[in-house]
Amino acid sequence: MKFEVPKTKKLYEQIAAIIEQKITLGEISPGDKLDSVEQLAKNFEVGRSAIREALTALQARGIIEIRQGEGTYIRKVTAQDISLNIPTYASFSQQDLQQIFEVRKILELGLIENAAKRRTARQLEQLKEALSKMNDALIDPQASSNADMQFHAIIAEAADNPLLVSMLQSVSKPIARQIQHTRSILSTTDHAALYNLHEEHTAIYNAFVNADDIQAKKAMAKHLETVESLLFNQ
Repeated sequence: MKFEVPKTKKLYEQIAAIIEQKITLGEISPGDKLDSVEQLAKNFEVGRSAIREALTALQARGIIEIRQGEGTYIRKVTAQDISLNIPTYASFSQQDLQQIFEVRKILELGLIENAAKRRTARQLEQLKEALSKMNDALIDPQASSNADMQFHAIIAEAADNPLLVSMLQSVSKPIARQIQHTRSILSTTDHAALYNLHEEHTAIYNAFVNADDIQAKKAMAKHLETVESLLFNQ
């Protein structure tokens, strides 16, 4: 099969675009092995260096996988590859963070019922450990924030949907610093608020112990309302 290369971009970019288009059209499927560099060079009627550059570009974008000694394969996209693509360290406005938190609320309230019903004994033990860490580090902003994030990540994992885990991580990371900052303020000004957060996490954990999906959702909704108020209404 001969390939006609348009003359609008750098040669390797044109080749990469054609290969990507064939994947999109279903002419090449995830898991398929591409021809050798030599054969692709013949098919495109270009030099091998242009093919190598195109493959390197496609590999950098996660579209193909070059396996040493085996060849080049079209990657199979997994749930972990899909996220909301929200930057972690960008400078967000307060409005941006509120919108991101709103997405987090929708995700967590959407997965909590399945998580409560599907949680394993191992995940229940992990939740207990994270809860204990939060209690031990109640006035340590960084340690308590890390334990807090861990607690919520375990709940997402318990829902047994890797895509939800990936999406929740995308929206949780940008607000992690603000959560830590808020805990830092509370550690010197309002220990009662920190204790209340711990009690809310405990209520969620207890609902998980009982596999009570309805109570788990109620406890999570109450907790997220508290966190939202602390983050944005101070």
